[in-house]
Amino acid sequence: MRLEPLGKMTMRYLHGSWVRPNAAKEALGYGDGEGRLTGEVNGSVAWANYPRRREDGVWTPNVRGVIKTDDGAEILLSLHGQSIAERAPGEMRSILARVELTTEAPAYRWLNTCFLVGEGEIDEERDDVWIMTYVCVHDDVAGPPAIGEEPPERFRPRGRA
Repeated sequence: MRLEPLGKMTMRYLHGSWVRPNAAKEALGYGDGEGRLTGEVNGSVAWANYPRRREDGVWTPNVRGVIKTDDGAEILLSLHGQSIAERAPGEMRSILARVELTTEAPAYRWLNTCFLVGEGEIDEERDDVWIMTYVCVHDDVAGPPAIGEEPPERFRPRGRA
């Protein structure tokens, strides 16, 4: 398998609520905001997050949203992962995530069968998030997927050597 960069997503919280309903380490949250995806796909991002904070301090992002591409298409966004506090100045958290993109737009329909991952960071003091997204390309296969749209060349399997 190889990772091919898809793009960088930047997001900013506009609203948020973070609660500890049982006065314990576990917590729940809600936040929404806006952002931008740049790279292979370019567009604005509107999103909402309903994460859970585990007792060990790990937040589990649960993001849903929509990307409105610069050419007018809409792509639904789903992101799940882990956000872990860093030993770094400020209130920084590293993010690892599974990203799913779904659309009916012909130019982007190839994304429907892509497995994507993301790595990034959140600055909790500024409420800023960035996530680099990558397409996981499965090269140890006999041929490309028999369903879905043909992806751009660099996202296609190379096949068994």
